[in-house]
Amino acid sequence: MLLREVFEIKRDITEEVLSAAYVPDNLKYYDSVMRETPGMYGRECSLDFIKKKQEKLLKLKKKVKRNYNSKIDKLDLYLKVLEESIIDESDHVELVTFKLYLQLENVVKVTRTVNDLGFRIKTSTYSKERRYTTNDITSIITDSFANVDEDLKMLVQERQRKNYYGNKECF
Repeated sequence: MLLREVFEIKRDITEEVLSAAYVPDNLKYYDSVMRETPGMYGRECSLDFIKKKQEKLLKLKKKVKRNYNSKIDKLDLYLKVLEESIIDESDHVELVTFKLYLQLENVVKVTRTVNDLGFRIKTSTYSKERRYTTNDITSIITDSFANVDEDLKMLVQERQRKNYYGNKECF
């Protein structure tokens, strides 16, 4: 997502620069042209054009900064939650699943690990329990009422959505 936004911003900046009026390198020549043909290259029109161009570029700069700062804030949150995602023996299966998905970002790997840790689903069959499947893990991750920290839930569910739809970019 970030890469696409950067390319869009780069394209916008390129279009802005290309649409700007050509200014000769020799400023004396430029100044004489501005005096000779006031109707076409009038100084007032030129200054208005430059001011409008500056306003557009300043707005674009603010937009880029805002996007950049929001991405940095999100990465900081991700790092903070990741540091706290160490699995404890007292963690319930939902919390373990969310923590593992934050670390591994792969439902198959999370399923294997959850099963290796000994978690099982209670059933009404003769065996009374079964191993978790990838569908079970996906259901836990996508559950909007999961009993986990809200920041952890938001980050994991967003990452799962991006992985599901093939967007492998981190943010």
